[in-house]
Amino acid sequence: MLDYVTLLEEFGLSKTSAKVYLAMLELGHASADKIAKRAGTYKANVYDAIQKLEEFGLSTYIYEGNKRLFIPTNPEKLPGILEEVKRRELERIQNLQEDINKIMPQFKAKYGSIKEKELFEVYRGRKAYKLVIEEILTEKPDVWKGFGNFQIQEAFPIEYQRWFKKVHFKLFSTKTKKVQKLKAEAEKTSDVQVTWLPKEVYMPIVWVVFGNNVLIIIYEPDLIMMRIKSEKVVKTYSSQFDHLWKKYNDKKLLQS
Repeated sequence: MLDYVTLLEEFGLSKTSAKVYLAMLELGHASADKIAKRAGTYKANVYDAIQKLEEFGLSTYIYEGNKRLFIPTNPEKLPGILEEVKRRELERIQNLQEDINKIMPQFKAKYGSIKEKELFEVYRGRKAYKLVIEEILTEKPDVWKGFGNFQIQEAFPIEYQRWFKKVHFKLFSTKTKKVQKLKAEAEKTSDVQVTWLPKEVYMPIVWVVFGNNVLIIIYEPDLIMMRIKSEKVVKTYSSQFDHLWKKYNDKKLLQS
């Protein structure tokens, strides 16, 4: 069921203002006391809410004798209000972009002056994960290699096609029907090589070398990524992977 209060809040109204407007629509015209009772709030809050509604053009009033009664105005004003909200938000974003462009040279200079170039960072959640991958992709890494069961392809099927169109995959994976299906999907957009490990090898945690980064990723129950950007660490993980990859694949060639 559509939550009217939440919807009206998207227009910039407070929760109380939204409840008061809905109460006024139900009552037609009413005193602040009646509106407060219907909206489940205090009379003082009603006056504050109505002042906000008047600014939006959603409330007016009349006098009957010496008593002021409040009346809701036509809700057909809401689309026009939405356009104003969009205009203000666009203006805010444009101003923010201009401010960012102005300060970016100073920020870059400060960041460039940091002596410690090794990064050890932890990120949580899908948004943070996507931002990290997008940042790494600006370096145009050509290979994603490590241990994993194509969890990234499962977690981000749409983004995967864009992110890894020109990236070569070299993975040690566990051979299951699910992983084989994910591999087949991945092969539609990426160059994929897999060395299958025994099913007994448990891999809930992924580690990969991607460009100048080692990524250690937990996909379930919460998406958590540790990013290590260190020449020594990347070289260590990369050389160990390359050694194991060559060893396993040379063994397969000898057995064939």
